[in-house]
Amino acid sequence: MSSSPAAVLLRAASLIAALSVAAAGCEGATTRVDRRFATPERTVHTLLEAYDLDGLSQDAIRGRLAARERFVLRDREAYEGCFADLNGAAAEGMAGWVLGALAAGRDELRTEMTPVRATVSPREGVRIVMRSDAGAWRIVLRESVPAEVQRGLATLAARAEEQARRRGQE
Repeated sequence: MSSSPAAVLLRAASLIAALSVAAAGCEGATTRVDRRFATPERTVHTLLEAYDLDGLSQDAIRGRLAARERFVLRDREAYEGCFADLNGAAAEGMAGWVLGALAAGRDELRTEMTPVRATVSPREGVRIVMRSDAGAWRIVLRESVPAEVQRGLATLAARAEEQARRRGQE
């Protein structure tokens, strides 16, 4: 079945018009994800980069951890964006635990993913849990940090708050 050139042009014009309407209807429906959090691996990189650890070798990082050196936060906004549940002093401590675990095992990270959840393992027995929030992968501290570590950090945070409160009353 052959079509006349006019009929082909008319169908092509109709198709272009339909695609234009469909594209216009979708405009604004797409969501742009901050590329720093676009994958679990990018979120880990962003966290390490927030502390200027992305350029150090894993051995150098492990040496600094062994020497109990402090890591200096360089990008608070990027750091906070890495976490789904960063609120309070205990959560800050949990975020530090996650940073240490990921930094120490950076070169051996293993990632397992589903469409909305991922786990990143820097070593056997450690699973950093992430969830996708509108396409941005964020670390879930309450699911990533072992319960006994969470309890210890909560106790330390409560003591620090009590000491600060006492100092304020003096």
